[in-house]
Amino acid sequence: MTTRTLSPAAYDKLTTTVARETGERRTSALWSHAAALVRHAHEHGLAPAGHRPSGPDGLLKSLEELAGCHPALAPLADPAVLPLREQPLGSAAWTAIEEFWDRHPALEGAHRVDGYALGDTYQLLSDEARKGRALCQTPPWVARLLLRLSLEPAIEEWGPADVRMIDPACGTGHIAVAAFHMVRVPPVRSRRPAPVGHGPRAVERALAAVSGVDLDAYAAALTAYRLLACSASVLGVRLDQIPASLPVNVAAADSLLDRTEPLLAGGAYHACVANPPYITPKDATVRDRVRAAYPQVAVGKYSLALPFTALMLEHLAAPGGFVAQLTANSFMKREFGRRYVTEFLPRFDARWIIDTSGAYIPGHGTPTCILVHRARPPVGDTVTVIRGNRGEPHVPDDPARGLVWRAIEEAVDSRLAWDRFRAGTDRARREEGHTDVAHWGFSM
Repeated sequence: MTTRTLSPAAYDKLTTTVARETGERRTSALWSHAAALVRHAHEHGLAPAGHRPSGPDGLLKSLEELAGCHPALAPLADPAVLPLREQPLGSAAWTAIEEFWDRHPALEGAHRVDGYALGDTYQLLSDEARKGRALCQTPPWVARLLLRLSLEPAIEEWGPADVRMIDPACGTGHIAVAAFHMVRVPPVRSRRPAPVGHGPRAVERALAAVSGVDLDAYAAALTAYRLLACSASVLGVRLDQIPASLPVNVAAADSLLDRTEPLLAGGAYHACVANPPYITPKDATVRDRVRAAYPQVAVGKYSLALPFTALMLEHLAAPGGFVAQLTANSFMKREFGRRYVTEFLPRFDARWIIDTSGAYIPGHGTPTCILVHRARPPVGDTVTVIRGNRGEPHVPDDPARGLVWRAIEEAVDSRLAWDRFRAGTDRARREEGHTDVAHWGFSM
């Protein structure tokens, strides 16, 4: 089975059709997506042995079976997360769901089990998540670059056995899943010996290293499912054969305001990576609570991206930890960003500022940039800036190969290669007792 690209209108039509019976679009989206999730588990051999049951009752039974496979999957049977029994599905709506997934599968081929398409499908089906909570998944090539500039150097500094990372706005888990694989099979450039990337120990190490938190309880459950699906695929087992003791660090919570969630403990992470929501809270009470909690950045009609920066740099990151985020660049242009730019960010060690506003990133209509800092006072007098000159001349067939994005990656490659060369040269000279270290110029 292969993934096919559909227009958002196709998913909206399905949600509308099912909502005629459920009476509510949110539950309609959950019924539709839960059916895709169960198909994914059965067609990839992840579900407990047996054929996929048919009909709405069969779907509910399958969800209960999946929920019993591992403690992290328990939310799949929680009516507070999936309130499906409260709004039962009739035969016409069920037929519409089955025929939709028969015609337009949102599942990966046999060689890919990470549930990437499932994540995007939830965003397309749920306008409540998309519009109300600004759910917008991070494309894999963007996630890889964010992790390359944060988790990868954290692995080099702290080692793959000890490193910990978090995405405090994890959505359906695109960044978390990519981080899982990076820790499981560390980059070969690491100066530390790379452990074997297969087997129970590697999977356990990767699961222990990666954390994710999201306000959307079903999105968080989907992240947990995807991490376990990847683990089961690596180990060659079903979900019910994964030991319950293997950690899955995913929680549903308000990262900005919840101080009781253990995964949001202060100073616990060597890398914090996020593509946080860019919206201003619509609820006045929430807006005021966030403003009170982050007075240094939540000013005026602020974007939520700014409090997330403060959360990661001031609370979640360990001393010297790396913080990378894809964020709206509106703070550079509007009054609410003045204090953020002039007072808050200068307190931290800025490493990269990358203009991604000209790149075509599907689902991201807001102009963006990438910011990378370390949770420590500024070190040195250099910040690497990749400035955009022109946008894409047309929508690329493959966004990951767009002219602008390729130029960004090439610039990053060049800078990282230079930094590694300079660090190696300086280290060799120090080891040889030389003090006349050559200084080279570099221009982006």
